Amino acid sequence: MISKNRSISTILLGMVCLGLCLVLLGGYATPLLASSGKTSKQLKEAQDRAASIKKEVSLAQAELDELQSAAKEKSDKLAWLEERTQEQQEAYEETLTRKNNALLVMEHTSNDYEAAVQEFEDQKQAYGERLALMYQLPKESIFEALLSSGDLQSYFSTNRLIRIISDTDELMLARLQEAEAYAAEMKVQAEDSYEDMQRLVKEADELLAEIKADRDISAEELKAASSKISEAEKESLAWAEEMKKAEQEIASLQEKYKKELAAEEASRKAEEEARKKAAQLAKDKSESSSPSVSKSGWVWPVPSSSRISSYYGYRLIFGARQFHRGIDIPAPSGNKIVSTKSGVVLKCSSSKNEGNYVTIDHGNGILSKYKHLSRYGCSSGQRVSAGQVIGYIGNTGRSTGPHLHFEIIINGKNVDPLKYLRR
Repeated sequence: MISKNRSISTILLGMVCLGLCLVLLGGYATPLLASSGKTSKQLKEAQDRAASIKKEVSLAQAELDELQSAAKEKSDKLAWLEERTQEQQEAYEETLTRKNNALLVMEHTSNDYEAAVQEFEDQKQAYGERLALMYQLPKESIFEALLSSGDLQSYFSTNRLIRIISDTDELMLARLQEAEAYAAEMKVQAEDSYEDMQRLVKEADELLAEIKADRDISAEELKAASSKISEAEKESLAWAEEMKKAEQEIASLQEKYKKELAAEEASRKAEEEARKKAAQLAKDKSESSSPSVSKSGWVWPVPSSSRISSYYGYRLIFGARQFHRGIDIPAPSGNKIVSTKSGVVLKCSSSKNEGNYVTIDHGNGILSKYKHLSRYGCSSGQRVSAGQVIGYIGNTGRSTGPHLHFEIIINGKNVDPLKYLRR
């Protein structure tokens, strides 16, 4: 009766442990961790994207600043050219006025020169005619002229008059000749002045045209610069909008990540509490009874759990029918695993499927194998005794949850461990 009640108690305790293990296994699936991990990745990507956008914003702003600086220089240059154009226009008009005045002076001096020449020619002709008239008189002797004069006084008066007329004409001609020479000199000076004014007008006109051309070029350059600034401003605003969206996305993801971390922390605490309760129950069970030992001397490898989640033989493994070469004993991660029999540790190793595992040689061709350990409790070559801790429950390798996969190998062939073990 006592044995029966103990069996019932053991079954009930096992059911409780099973329920706790299922809770823990659900926790180990860590959907919340997966969720926060995904959000963390999204947050990192958003932050990287924001950093990249920030660089683009800086580049766009730098380009805009450079364009605005260049546009200001062009605007200042255009203003200066406008001022130069006005000044040069005034200088051109002043020079043109001087040229027109020089033309008037030249025309006036030319007219004066022509008048002086004409007057000189007229006087010279009249003088010549008078001389010719005087010299065309009969070439009579002084005596004859004296006789014809009537008296001596009349003769000398006539001769003196002729001399006075001749001297006066010569003086007048000399003055006219001087006036003609002066008029000729003034004409040359006026022509030179006009030519100078023509040259100055041409130079002023060319300079004005050059300034206007520079002004037109600067105006076109400023127009093009303004267009570039407009495009750069649009691009800068677009990047600023992208930055704003990125910051909003980061803020949203940070809030989401914060909530997920809080939920994970709550879940972790709940799991930790469940783990402690399960560990305490396992400890109580372990302390209430000594390790199960079969008649052949084999010790049960997981003192804290007697449950088997998968037996030896064919079964579905990851959706495919395969031969299971041992038994699976689920237990909370970190619980002790003991050597099922005394022997020498043949290997402490790890593989993709088996995770961390230990192989013990018990002699006479008998090996025991312990897989999916979280960590080792022994080392290769170490001699261990039955019931000695050799490792701890884990979930390494190809595993769906924390458990021990246990195998017994005799002469190179796997056998059903339950033929040698007692729970």
